[in-house]
Parts: sequence; C-alpha cells; structure tokens
Amino acid sequence: MMSNINEIARETLITLKERKLKPTPENYSEIFEELSQKHGFVTNSKIRLDKYRSLLLPIYQQELRDKPLRSLEQFISFLISALNRKNTKQGDEFFELLSTISKILQISRDKKVRDLAKITSACILKTMDSESIYLLSKKWKEFEKNYEDNDLDKEMRKYGLNRYDDFDSMIKKLINKLDERSYEHISGLILLCLNPSLVEDLKIEAFIHELSQKPYIVSEAHFKNELLECVNRRIAVDNIYVQKNLNFLDENLRKISELLTILDKSHQNNINFINSLNPNENGEVVLSFEDLKLKFTQLNEKIKTLNAAVQFTQNLEEREAWSVLKELEKLDENYIKYKVNYSLALFSISNYRFIMEKYGVSSLNEIFVRFKKILKESCTEFDELWMIDEKSYLIVAPGKSKEDIENIVKTDLKAIENFRFIYKQDLITPKISAFYLDKQSKPDSNIYEELLEKIAQND
Repeated sequence: MMSNINEIARETLITLKERKLKPTPENYSEIFEELSQKHGFVTNSKIRLDKYRSLLLPIYQQELRDKPLRSLEQFISFLISALNRKNTKQGDEFFELLSTISKILQISRDKKVRDLAKITSACILKTMDSESIYLLSKKWKEFEKNYEDNDLDKEMRKYGLNRYDDFDSMIKKLINKLDERSYEHISGLILLCLNPSLVEDLKIEAFIHELSQKPYIVSEAHFKNELLECVNRRIAVDNIYVQKNLNFLDENLRKISELLTILDKSHQNNINFINSLNPNENGEVVLSFEDLKLKFTQLNEKIKTLNAAVQFTQNLEEREAWSVLKELEKLDENYIKYKVNYSLALFSISNYRFIMEKYGVSSLNEIFVRFKKILKESCTEFDELWMIDEKSYLIVAPGKSKEDIENIVKTDLKAIENFRFIYKQDLITPKISAFYLDKQSKPDSNIYEELLEKIAQND
C-alpha cells in the first residue's frame, strides 16, 4: 500500500507515460483519483462528488451508479446531459412553483418557518450552482430535524386543543379558553364567595369593591395573602354574629327558665292552697274573693313577666344591639352599685397571618377550633367566652379576682403549649399573646380597652 500522497503522485506520472497520455490537468486528475481509490485514499474531489451525488433525485443517483465519475468535470457533463434531456418549460414551471411556495411560507405564523422561507426565496434562481442548492437543502433538513413543538403540544392539550386543528380554529378556541380564565371571570367567581352570609363588614366590602373595579389584581403577588385574610375575616365575622346571637339567646333563655321555675312554684303553691281548703257539712268551701283575686293577680303578673321575656328574646333590634360591650356595661354598673368585682382575659394568636399564608385557612381554623375549646373548658358556669376578631378571644369572668383570672390564663397557656398542631411534617407553633385585668385593680379605667391596646402593641 502506498505510504503517502507523494508516492501516489509519482505512480500517476508513471501510469500516464505507460498509457501514452499527455500530462494535462484533466488526465493527471483522472489517473490520480483512480490510483488514490485503489490505495484507499479519499480525496477532496471524491468527497465533493459524493456530496453532490447525494443531492440528486433518486432516479439520477441510480443512473450514476453505472457511470464511474472520477472528476467534477465528468459530474458536470452528466448534469448538462440530464438537463438537455429535460423539458425547459417544465423546469421553468418547477422553479416558479418553488418560488411561489417560498413566498407563501413567508406569511406563516411560525417565525422560524417565515425567516427560513425569506432566505430560500432570495436564493432560488435558475442559475443556482450545486453548492448553493446543497447549502439551502441543508438548512431545511436541519430545520426539520431540530423542529420541536412537543412542549407546545402538551400546553395546548391542557386547553383541549388538537395540534392538527386548523390554525385559525385553534386560535379562536384558545381565545375562548382564555376568556374563561380571564381576570374578570376569576374575580367574579371569587366575589360570589366573599359576601358574608350573616352580616356585612366594612373591610370585606372594601376588598369586594376593589376586586370588582380592578379584576387584574388577582395576578398581583400580594393578592393571595389579601384574599386569605379576607376569607378568614369573613369566617370570623359570621362566627362573631352567631356567637352574639347565641349569647343573647342563652342569657335570655336562662331568664325565661328562671321565670318558668317561679311560675311553676307559684302554680304548685296555688294547688297546695286549693288542697288545704276544707268543705263544710254541706260540701261547700268558703273562699274570700279578695284572696282569690290576689292569687290570680299574682299569677297574671308572673305570666306577663314571662311573656315580656319571650317577646324580648324575639326582638331583632334587641338581639342586634346585644354585644360584649353591653355585657361589660352591666358588669360596670354592678361594680359601681354593689362593688362586685369582675375580670377579663384577652387571648390572641399574634402569628396568625404567617400560619394562614404558609399553611392555609383550613389549618388556621383547625388551630382556632382547638384554641377556643381549651379556653371554653377553662370557663366556669357564669363565665363567658367572646370572639373579638378573627384572631382574638375574650374571657369575661364575673365575680373573679385578679388571682383567679391569672390562674385561668396560666392553665390555658400551658394547655395550648402542650397541644401539637401538625401540618404534613411541620410542627405549627401558634404564638399566643395573653393579657388580663380585674375591675377592682383599676376601678376608674375601661379595662377592656386597655387589654385591646396591649394586644395591638404586642402585634
């Protein structure tokens, strides 16, 4: 085997002499290519010929298999021969078709197709050489090979769109789908869930007004937290309303129950009075009219009192006016008149916003359910538990001293601290702020407002 190109070159000159050929460039190139292939060398000329051969239509590639090509000149001769055999008019029509296709592709919605079509349109000429055809073909083949739309196809399927749909039809469907997911549509659904079912609230109304006027705020980063806080406030507002009505009914039903007990006792006394009467020998009972009138008058007064209590319980205005403030007014009056002490303890979850934002409203409400249960269990028969806002509860303890309420607070805080709130694998730790006061310690102060100020400062 020849070791290098110089030896092939020397053999080429010897072969030319043996075949009695003149050492022209054409003859030299042909013999050189022949000997190079024989000795396993691939020349640049051979590489170019194979490249151009691969660009031909299969019919011409088949034809070239029977024609050994050793030079570019032979390849060009073959092409000239092939072109001469073709219909010139048909060739013109073919180039015109290619030009038309290229122009149409330039208005494609796909920018990558559009850009490549512009390049192609500028290059398509009847006088194109093989190199230009090869480079242009290579661009389109690379485009086909690298063209990927699987990610886009997956996204389109999320909207129920088929990649094989007509483009205009697909865009119209997509627009309809986007309308269904528009800020107005989403904000409208949210607004349906925000109106409190039992009572109006100014903060919630302000949020609803802003959302109805500016639906686009649903896309802003802070909207989620604002919505969570609004939802939690809506829950709290309804709970406070229910609590107020339950406390009102509980208080007045207790009074009605006491009146019914008194009425029952009076009725029993009347029965005992009747049973104590003794008839004379004629079977007649002598009864003073004044005594009988007094009995009925007393019974009638008790019935009137009971009826008034029932009507008061059914009075919507009285029920709406009932609140923790009204309860505290009564306790203040009792303290002024009879020096009956009372105590207040205000509890608040200071990190409730953090819990709500990180773990959600449902987790926060679960904590509040347990929180309320612990506080409720620490109340005695005459104590009351009031929900003050979405994060705070107040224990009202009539007759209890500062030491009594202090013990209650310590017990409740310990119980809350020992309870474990688990979300997935996270341990949620609510931070409880607790302040307490009794009326006797500050007789001239509004101890409820002082507690609210302390909680606000602690937050």
